[in-house]
Formats: sequence, structure tokens, C-alpha cells
Amino acid sequence: MTADKQIITNTLNWILNENSAAVFAIDEHYVQVAVTLPGEIYCEAVSHHYHTAIDIGLESAFISMGFHLEEGGNYSRRYSTADTAVVEKLADDIFKIFEELYRSDPAKPFEVTEL
Repeated sequence: MTADKQIITNTLNWILNENSAAVFAIDEHYVQVAVTLPGEIYCEAVSHHYHTAIDIGLESAFISMGFHLEEGGNYSRRYSTADTAVVEKLADDIFKIFEELYRSDPAKPFEVTEL
């Protein structure tokens, strides 16, 4: 199953309302999202440091999306909740990460774990 943008959007709205976090995953690819500070959502996507099947060459694609990669870490980005379109933007980014960057296996289930 491919990533489902409506499920992502609904989960992001829940995260904001509950001041919580969630993990989206397809097989060994994952994206974690959490409300970390007032007015901020932190997003982290697994990198080649934690999943050897992820191409190191994806760094430039993540950087063009506003993410950064710390030495030995995952790709990460902070989103401002002051932006009224933050949920839509973040949902688009998560969907793009699974579909275009990771090219996740559509035969694998799309899992969401609310924390």
C-alpha cells in the first residue's frame, strides 16, 4: 500500500490538537513527527545512517525540501505552526518522501503509530 495523504493529514491534525507525536512507516522507511515547542512541529526522516538501503545521494533532495542531515543522524526539519497551511505542506512533504525519495514498496503496508 502506498502512503495515504488523507491519513497523513488526519494524523497531523490530531498531533496538533493533542500536542503529541506519530510515526509513519512503510517497511523500514519511516518519518516521525512531533509537536516539540509551542508553535513548532519537528519532522525526522530515516537516513542512510540508520537504513543502509537508503541512497546517500538523497541528501540533496532532502536539502531542497528544507531538511538537513547532522553527522550520523537522520534528516530533520522544523515547521512553524504559525503558518496556517503547515498541515497541508507537511502532509505533502511526507507523501513525497515515501513516494519519490524512498520509493517505498507499494506492496508493503502503510502504518501509522500515534504516540
